[in-house]
Amino acid sequence: MPVPKTRPRLDTLAYRCTPELLDGATVHLRDFPTSVTSLWTLLDRQYKELVQREEAQAPHSVLTNALRCLTGGYVFFDPKQGLLATRHQVDDDTLRDAFTLMHGLVLGQHPDDIDLNRPSTLAERIAQTPQEERLLADYLKDPRGRQPGSQAPGNKQPDAANWVYRTVAWDLAHRLAQQVWSVDRQDITLRPDSNGGLVAWHQSWPNKLGTAHAFARVRLALKTLPNVADPVVLVSSQATRVSSRMAYARTVLAEQADAALPVIEVEMAGRGRIRRVHRMSLQTLARLGMDQSVLHGIQQRVDHEQETDAKAEAGTDTATDTEAEDTGGAVVPEPAAEPAGLGPIRPLHSKNYRFPIGRGVGMHHLRELDSHIRETLNPATVQIFQDTRARGFKQLRQAELSVRPDDIIRSLDAMAYEHLRIVCLWYRDENRTRMIHGLAGVFGLDPAALDPADGVPLPLNGGRISAVFHCVPDFLTHGPNAGQTASITHITSFKNAPDTLIGVWAETEFDAGSEEEEPEPEAGAAQEAPTRLREDEDAKHHARRTLARLGLVSQFTADKKTSKKKPKQDGKQADHQVILSLLDLCRSLGIIDRRIDQVMVDQIGPHAADRVAHCGIHVRRQSRQGKDRKAKICITASVLKPPAAEGEAWTLHGWSYTAPEWQPYHQAQAAFHAAAYPTGKMTEFEDDNQGYKKVAKQIDQALSDLADYLEEMPYTVTVDGVGTRRLWLGLHNRRQGEPAQPGSTWLPASTLAARERPLAVIRINKDMDEVPRPVQVSHVDGDGKVARTNKVTTLLYRVEPDFGSPAWLLATVPNQFDGAGAGRLGEASTRWSADHGSSDPQDRRKNEVRQNWYSMTATEIYPIITHHTSTDDGENSTTIEPQALALAAARLCHQPLAWANRTRYPVPLHAAQQMDLDHPQYRRTALKDDQTATDVGEATENTEDDAAPDEQP
Repeated sequence: MPVPKTRPRLDTLAYRCTPELLDGATVHLRDFPTSVTSLWTLLDRQYKELVQREEAQAPHSVLTNALRCLTGGYVFFDPKQGLLATRHQVDDDTLRDAFTLMHGLVLGQHPDDIDLNRPSTLAERIAQTPQEERLLADYLKDPRGRQPGSQAPGNKQPDAANWVYRTVAWDLAHRLAQQVWSVDRQDITLRPDSNGGLVAWHQSWPNKLGTAHAFARVRLALKTLPNVADPVVLVSSQATRVSSRMAYARTVLAEQADAALPVIEVEMAGRGRIRRVHRMSLQTLARLGMDQSVLHGIQQRVDHEQETDAKAEAGTDTATDTEAEDTGGAVVPEPAAEPAGLGPIRPLHSKNYRFPIGRGVGMHHLRELDSHIRETLNPATVQIFQDTRARGFKQLRQAELSVRPDDIIRSLDAMAYEHLRIVCLWYRDENRTRMIHGLAGVFGLDPAALDPADGVPLPLNGGRISAVFHCVPDFLTHGPNAGQTASITHITSFKNAPDTLIGVWAETEFDAGSEEEEPEPEAGAAQEAPTRLREDEDAKHHARRTLARLGLVSQFTADKKTSKKKPKQDGKQADHQVILSLLDLCRSLGIIDRRIDQVMVDQIGPHAADRVAHCGIHVRRQSRQGKDRKAKICITASVLKPPAAEGEAWTLHGWSYTAPEWQPYHQAQAAFHAAAYPTGKMTEFEDDNQGYKKVAKQIDQALSDLADYLEEMPYTVTVDGVGTRRLWLGLHNRRQGEPAQPGSTWLPASTLAARERPLAVIRINKDMDEVPRPVQVSHVDGDGKVARTNKVTTLLYRVEPDFGSPAWLLATVPNQFDGAGAGRLGEASTRWSADHGSSDPQDRRKNEVRQNWYSMTATEIYPIITHHTSTDDGENSTTIEPQALALAAARLCHQPLAWANRTRYPVPLHAAQQMDLDHPQYRRTALKDDQTATDVGEATENTEDDAAPDEQP
């Protein structure tokens, strides 16, 4: 009897949020009238005037924190949308008093001067708003519970209100916490938290000395997927690290006095080392008769640590009441059941360095969590099956990753250059030697026979490629005078010739420290940040800006890292830093190797694969920081252009917000790095819809210029759906199926004439908070039974839609898990059974607790076809299959330009993003302009701005 065929299904931590899953869950909602939102707008304006900062907002989190303590933990307050949602009923008088206090405190009144018998108009109207118990299942499809079919014609996407997405997890987390999770022969008890997640509060992961702890935290979030009728509950889990001190802690988890209540998550106010509970929250609780709460306990611990530190600095430190440090003085449960070093107040580490417990929970943890959720909730799942045309992604081996001289020559011909000159800047003999060996390895030369004199060209490949070495210690040594133009004015090798392409390869790296090399702290030792160079002393960024103003791209190589593994039989270890920096230099120069030709094979509608260009647009806002309250914005783009004739190389071109013209990639990158980021919010105008439309239209102008630059060759546009969703409404899941308004900024190029528009827009989403997390592959037969499973996969999978076109998921196994010597920690066990290791020669074992544990990720690829043709009967029909675009995007992720491993973005979007990542101002303080620039005829401008190092939206 023939064995029935099986179909590979990707199992993920994604579950349909159906009425059956919610099982009658409700929330208590106050949906405020327009008069309340108007009064809040007035309060917000008064607060801006009081603090004299236009970007300031009335701190509504003050009220949220206070109400969580007053009502048990679950509160969602959105003043702009005008609603308050809680899991339990809130007394009208409590609400009136709380809002009256907040109103007065926001306007600068002393808490004792606020008369609760004379409530503010805002507080009165909020308390008068009826509190209604709402059944969440009624709001899954539409924000106001309208009947099916009442949405825009053709739009069947779920479109629930924001409060539904924020409150659904409350009940689900409680139901999961009621069931013990049996994993690794242990019974794990999960506690719900105030955000609708779960924490393994009483079963932490300690280091070997018991001086540091981490614990499992599970997050539940309601999201949507393209053309899937139900919202989807996405689940993730991570190892959350507990700091031994409150210093620098941005987030604190605290247990309430009643163990039946959720663990409260508190965001600390302030910046820098000392962060505090917001003063207004404490004042509100105190006036309402709540002098001891989670918030008070946290603040008392902050005060205690600050006082202890002050005594230590003054040399008067004596034995102190350690109990106050452990409990914060709050009324909390006895910590007797807690592991040593843990208590009911737990500040969380906001940084990754100097911690003896690794990140990540591993794949087995996620698979077991998936089983626990299925057994407890019995949810309906999203069906995701392997794409049959996407089999056989060839894995590039590290040994195959190197610069090939024939590819360089091929790209030089395609870019109409006769010669490539690599200018090597050095100041330490060891790095000069490394550069010589790196070039010798690429071009098949004997490094022992090479000893180039400074300034004398070294032929590398038949006269088409050469290298020139220059020793410039003043230019490359870290310090306040690094990277000045005066240090390199004598170098004639920088002089451009029309037929010569120049790339600068230099040594120097900013020493940011490494968590992997830090020893475990001794018992009682404070965890201090590692010593670093000041950011304005980083020679790399000074030098890159100076070289860019000369029209040159540059790449810097790191110091050689010695592998802990034994060398091969010949005793040599590959210098990976040199190999990869040479590859990055080639990418910056726009050199495209033959591997791109090999993956561009799928015909796109009526067009051959090598007749369609692919554009990527990168948009990022950099948060405000420090004294400079101006945010930075970045918009860059690149396009991968097909060869002009068969056998020639593809070429890479670029565009940026500060140099808005299409030109070869190396020229576009140099022009972008030579200028400072523009200032603004999301836009140079206002952070509102009008500002978004203006930026979208400016990008459309760039695409119009691109159509001319490509001489009307067909092209596609790839964008990050999270980074650009504010610019184009047509990217939103809930907008799929809706018709675009002519001339609107619906999608990229929507305002352009039809001949200038792309064939399709490909939306990429790599945010694991919004993309289903893969856990395994199940091979199911015709009856739906699982015949066998695979623990990992790197293939492309199709999300089966309920209507419309599908999305795809490109599953990826991190190289840190699958690479040589990775150990694959977390493949068959969880951190609850991790080995602390042993240095005993008779029983030597790796410390598994200290290592990072990895799991699979996924990149969502969603093609939106924008090019249509008319049939004989006048109906519109697409001539392009979304599958062909998904395959092309997946292959351009799998085959990057300068990397052996898969990237999360396809080549065009990755190249556009890399222009930003290499910018001297990226996530760091911008550097002062070189004061000697005018001596060589360059314009100067003031670019001393502060950029945010913390987050990339």
